[in-house]
Amino acid sequence: MTEALELFGIMMAIMLPVSLIVFITEYFKYKKSTQAQLGKLRKEVDLNSTKELQDEVMQLRERVVVLERIVTDNSFEVERKIQSL
Repeated sequence: MTEALELFGIMMAIMLPVSLIVFITEYFKYKKSTQAQLGKLRKEVDLNSTKELQDEVMQLRERVVVLERIVTDNSFEVERKIQSL
């Protein structure tokens, strides 16, 4: 029985550090891959939000052009003068 315990102790002395090294290596591989995925997703979100903001700015510019056209239109000025009377 003591020989079996000695053998078990030797196996544990060899396997425990090896298992620990494998575990740590796999953990850092996993962490690296998740960080890469997170970075990719953040970049994608930034690109999408930038695109949305550009679209919104374009729509606002179009609205400003329409409003400027309305304000500078002669019929609009005549209407304002009539209303002020």
